[in-house]
Amino acid sequence: MDLDDPLLGAVVGGRYRIERKLGEGGMSSVYEAKHTKLHRSFAIKVLLPALVDNAEAQRRFELEAEMLAGLNHPNVVEITDWQVLDDGAPCMVLEYLHGATLRARMVRGPLPWEAIAKIGDQVMSALSLAHRNGITHRDLKPDNIFIAIDDVGDERVKLLDFGVSKLRGLGTMTGVYNMLGTPSYMSPEQAMGNSAAVGPATDVWAMGAILYELATGRAAFTCDNLADTLMRITTSPPDPLTALRHDAPPGFVELVDRAMSLDPARRTTEIEEVRARLRDALDPRNMYRVNTPIRGVPVVPIAAGSMPLASPLGAPAGPRAKPPTANNAILPVPVPIAASGTSAVKVSSWTRRRVLWIAGIAAFVITGGAAAIVLAM
Repeated sequence: MDLDDPLLGAVVGGRYRIERKLGEGGMSSVYEAKHTKLHRSFAIKVLLPALVDNAEAQRRFELEAEMLAGLNHPNVVEITDWQVLDDGAPCMVLEYLHGATLRARMVRGPLPWEAIAKIGDQVMSALSLAHRNGITHRDLKPDNIFIAIDDVGDERVKLLDFGVSKLRGLGTMTGVYNMLGTPSYMSPEQAMGNSAAVGPATDVWAMGAILYELATGRAAFTCDNLADTLMRITTSPPDPLTALRHDAPPGFVELVDRAMSLDPARRTTEIEEVRARLRDALDPRNMYRVNTPIRGVPVVPIAAGSMPLASPLGAPAGPRAKPPTANNAILPVPVPIAASGTSAVKVSSWTRRRVLWIAGIAAFVITGGAAAIVLAM
């Protein structure tokens, strides 16, 4: 805890007492605050002091709050209030979540198929609503997916951090605060700086990368340095999924391959299509059969929140021994059960222009020490 932080102990808006700092990102800090009357915890996200006078950063922060307010969904973190501090810094009041990020769960290794089905379905349910509202998250990653645990021990996925989202119909923002994403989960259009092409398919690609990592315990795209990672994303597919997870159902392998295909004609662009195929592939009744060819599977709308939570997210299937807590909810994975094959992916050519572009990005980010890609578009 930073005892010199002037916000610690301060009362925001006459009712939110700042208790501790939870973390800090490139544009904001997040604190736990206690309501002075209700004695209930909230999370308060505050724009960094250095950005208070930056008009673009202010607008980006306001847009995030407006987008969250427009997404009333059980799998999206809820915004409850908006305040402005004495120094002019805006802050949004969010629901306080108990639990852990998906990243924290993934350090324990690959997840069981039941958990992958539930987590994937809930994340894509939230993304589906965002896309219908013209919002592309564009920084989808395990760190922005939270497994929240309520007071009775039930778990629910919450999608976080719309701070770098792209809103359809809004003019492109410029400057160093226009962050495009996190390298390992970037789509080819993001890796090449093609901001005009960023849209729902960008989130589909990131979802494919996350599903790959949930199943294998390894990132789909990661190299020794940033430039090589971006080059890999735009030139070649990840290592075959079944080489790392022998029990991967064919339908799951196919949907991940198509979500991250470099062939535009083959690449899946609709999140609801991925969601429907995930349900089909990981339905226990289908786990031991060869799934219907991808072009023969009808895509049907699925109601938000319709995926049942029969057991804790990330836990083996079966009866729950005791209500989960932040320490016991995310359990080890079961033994793999079957084997299957994979499919080939068409690879596009690498051009000199892309090499120079990525080298420039890498030099900029490495020298700036940024955690995410930061570009002027």
